[in-house]
Amino acid sequence: MSEEEAVAEGGGGEGGEGGGSALKKYGPLAAIVLLAQVVIAWVLLTVTVGDKLSQDQPESDLLPREQQQAPTEEGGEDSDALPYFYTNEMLDKITANPAGTNAQRYVVAGVQLGLIGYNGDGDLMKPQEVATDAEMNTKVGASLGLIKSLILNALSTKYIDQIENERPEFLLELKNELNRKVFNRIPWGEDEDQKAFRVQEVIFTTMIIQ
Repeated sequence: MSEEEAVAEGGGGEGGEGGGSALKKYGPLAAIVLLAQVVIAWVLLTVTVGDKLSQDQPESDLLPREQQQAPTEEGGEDSDALPYFYTNEMLDKITANPAGTNAQRYVVAGVQLGLIGYNGDGDLMKPQEVATDAEMNTKVGASLGLIKSLILNALSTKYIDQIENERPEFLLELKNELNRKVFNRIPWGEDEDQKAFRVQEVIFTTMIIQ
């Protein structure tokens, strides 16, 4: 074998050994870099998908369960609560001329208001607690003139057929009107209290149409 061939073979051996040494030296580092890239990609994907789901999710689904179940002004979850039926002689006999009768016909109605109340902590009161609440009796008593006027107006703007055949809808409309224009405007309790009273139900104790 010539010296050139020997040198060539020797050089090839050193190159192979050098390549193996480089792999041993930099192989673990390359694996760590690759693993870091995979982790970063996974984090970015998670954040991106999470943001998209948050944007697509309806706002109501993002609200706390307690906030979604909060009672509404017109009823809500306390719609089955037992009310205290408030009565007063001013509401026992309300006479009105229904619409479209040219004052030739009239109705005489006796009305009771089914009231529910919340104490200062926002807890639903029992009917007996509502009945004996001094503030409720005082402020509702002072508002009886307006309450009677609203009932009289409701009876006067409805036709007899509506009063007779659409009674549930009529009473619901009257209840909401009383809450909006009377009970929701009365300042109940102290400034920081959650105390409140409102009409849950309106009933006719008597109804005479002539």
